[in-house]
Amino acid sequence: MRLVSERALVAVVVWQEARGEPYEGKVGVCEVIRNRTQRKYSSDGTVTGTILWGRQFSGMNPNDPNRIPSFTIDSDDPIVQECLRAWDEAREGSNRVEGAVHYLNVALTRRLLGGHLPAWAADPANPAEPNPHRVTAVLGQHHFLKGPD
Repeated sequence: MRLVSERALVAVVVWQEARGEPYEGKVGVCEVIRNRTQRKYSSDGTVTGTILWGRQFSGMNPNDPNRIPSFTIDSDDPIVQECLRAWDEAREGSNRVEGAVHYLNVALTRRLLGGHLPAWAADPANPAEPNPHRVTAVLGQHHFLKGPD
């Protein structure tokens, strides 16, 4: 018996990462999980391995305040239902983020990192802004980015 299904684990991560985002943003996060899994990008090629790969999804980091509460969410919660529906849509092949394998909330990340963005997301000419050559979509507060060429 599998105690935690991949679908349930995805719902937890999407709740952690995008519960306040519009539905399209939740689908985008799901597509990133799917894209990373398929490409084995910071992943062992499984959904579980993708989600639990170290320091990839902030909600799974030990110091994230939402990590423990996220494992007490209920499948009857409307937001959880939306997270599950978003995963189903992504698994069916949606492409709202055009193959992106990264995303971030730019304003939140700037606050956390003292005004700049991590190197993987930053515009080389302006480290406080996302690299426009890598941004594939902006859904809600998240910028979605393709991986390095």
